[in-house]
Amino acid sequence: MKRNALIFSLIALLSACSSEPVAPSKPETPAILQATTPATEETPEIVNLDEKFQEDLKPIWDDYFKEDYTDTRAIDVFVVTNRKSKTGNFGCTNNTYGVALDKVTSFGICKINVPKNHSTGELTFTKDGRQSSHDYFKILNAKSLPETTVMDYMKKTKRNPLVFVHGFNVRYEEALLRAAQITYDLKYQGPVILFSWPSGAGDGFFDEQFLTKTYESNNQNAKASIQAFRNLMTSLANSNLKVNLVVHSMGHQVVLPGLKDFHKSVINELVLNAPDFEAAEFLRLIDNIKDTSKRITLYCSYNDKAMTASKTFNNNDRMGACTYSENLDTINVGLVDNQTLGLGHGYYSSRAILSDVFQVLLGIDAEKRLFIRKSEPNSTEKFYLRN
Repeated sequence: MKRNALIFSLIALLSACSSEPVAPSKPETPAILQATTPATEETPEIVNLDEKFQEDLKPIWDDYFKEDYTDTRAIDVFVVTNRKSKTGNFGCTNNTYGVALDKVTSFGICKINVPKNHSTGELTFTKDGRQSSHDYFKILNAKSLPETTVMDYMKKTKRNPLVFVHGFNVRYEEALLRAAQITYDLKYQGPVILFSWPSGAGDGFFDEQFLTKTYESNNQNAKASIQAFRNLMTSLANSNLKVNLVVHSMGHQVVLPGLKDFHKSVINELVLNAPDFEAAEFLRLIDNIKDTSKRITLYCSYNDKAMTASKTFNNNDRMGACTYSENLDTINVGLVDNQTLGLGHGYYSSRAILSDVFQVLLGIDAEKRLFIRKSEPNSTEKFYLRN
């Protein structure tokens, strides 16, 4: 029996050794690497998405950018001002409006020649009509208008008006020229409205020498101009208009309180430049005013000497020196503002900032705009504008 069991075991072992070995399983080749036989001999068409994107956008760009701003242009600046007229009439020079406050708001239009040869951010102004219009800003003419006429015009253009509010120590003529320069350099396709509050030094020589006195008087005038600005925004809202609002410096002391408790979405893009405004108060206000705008963009800088002086004068931190808020895109321009002359406070009209504002007005998110990088965690801003 043992012998038979041994024979059966040997037969079973031989049978196992003589059978074909089982090949190990191979990993499947990814479908994209597998050789395929084309159904036809025709080469499939390759779609160039970049070219298609350009083709699709070309009619849109051609329709939107009808005004190319490549030559010298006469820009119409609509004026809304609570400066007191020296003559009792509307005009477009410092001989008409100074720094006195008026209880009545005036409306009108000023035609400004913007030279094609101007450097971005610089205002080369002349009152000599014989000088080249291609090299100098000029004030061409002025016309008083009723408020209803201004609003009717804004509605007929079917474009978002650009409202510009200037800052501290800006006299009337400079405000006009700056509004025209920004419009031209942004290639802005809609109408522009300048809200000019009584800013600037007095007409006397000694008035121009005492900045502290000028700051105090401008500060008081800014607070006294809040209602006039609010009335303008109410008229725009009642006309079913949305605006792009650009503000500079002490102009925020007019604009931000004017938007408090507004409860109307009247602003498309709200662009804040170097706000001379208390940081803590701004953070209290932002929740209240954020719903007035689709988006809020703040440009600030650590290098702004005007903000340092204002901090000393007001004894509090200023928004223009950068303060973080989740409700807005805070962009530190400290890497580029040192290219501007003076206090590092006038960067808002420079090429670097206007290039970014141009993208803002096109609705591009900050992360997707050129030369924007994220800041480090716990920074006082969200982004930096790179050189």
